[in-house]
Amino acid sequence: MGEKRITFRLSDAFRLGYDNVRRRFNRAFLNVAAIALGIAFFSTLSLTDAILRFNSPKESGLVIEGYQYGLVLVSFVVCAVSITNSMLIAVYERCREIGTMKCLGALDQHVLKLFLAESIILALLGGVLGFGTGFLALVLVCIFMGFRALSIPPSTLLLLLGKVTLLSLALSMLATIYPAYKAAKLDPVEALRYEV
Repeated sequence: MGEKRITFRLSDAFRLGYDNVRRRFNRAFLNVAAIALGIAFFSTLSLTDAILRFNSPKESGLVIEGYQYGLVLVSFVVCAVSITNSMLIAVYERCREIGTMKCLGALDQHVLKLFLAESIILALLGGVLGFGTGFLALVLVCIFMGFRALSIPPSTLLLLLGKVTLLSLALSMLATIYPAYKAAKLDPVEALRYEV
């Protein structure tokens, strides 16, 4: 008699990931906020650079300096460390849940898929929220500098939205790989014995 294989589709991973985000909203909110702040900083800087290119004469000397993008890089590193820390805590909090899943037949790849799906959900939320916050900050910068914020072509805004979405996905996925791998490699017996 053939062995029956357990299937765990990507849609199942996203459904369970969404349920975990809802159940652990406070922790999820911290991850979304970390992503959103880094993305908002990057969005504001990129949009300000675009406005200066479209509105400012070259003689005025108004430009975005290279070190400012260095500060964005530092904010992304801090964001990644925050996400990794938060996801590691989530792994330890869910040890028994992971152990139960593995005892019921979940494979390492299923647990890995679950954490990565949750990471994608948080990244999309953080990316969109960060872009919106960055755009609002840009409007404030434009009011302060006397430029029109809406002088940026819509194609530039859409391109930046695509970039920040991909950037937030990459940042969140990279920060989640280690905790997800650690969760996937948990021994079911040890995980069931683990107490938080």
